[in-house]
Amino acid sequence: MPMTHHSLLSPMGQMCRTVSATLIAGVWRSRSIAEVEGRIKRLGLREQAGVVGGVLGLLLLLSLFAAQFGIPGLLVFWLGVIALVN
Repeated sequence: MPMTHHSLLSPMGQMCRTVSATLIAGVWRSRSIAEVEGRIKRLGLREQAGVVGGVLGLLLLLSLFAAQFGIPGLLVFWLGVIALVN
């Protein structure tokens, strides 16, 4: 992989993994974000991509479902995400 692609994709992948770990830790309250991210990092690349893609894909599907209810639905969705992360 050319160096320019690697330098652009690596931070983006880390950010997506951190977001996924934060959302998983929000659901799995007994674990901290660092513990969840550490567990994801220990997986193979294919499994990491599956976990991150699954979490972000589920978030996308939930946002599309919330969008069916218009602005109030999106507001409830975002409030739910904020409550989950905090």
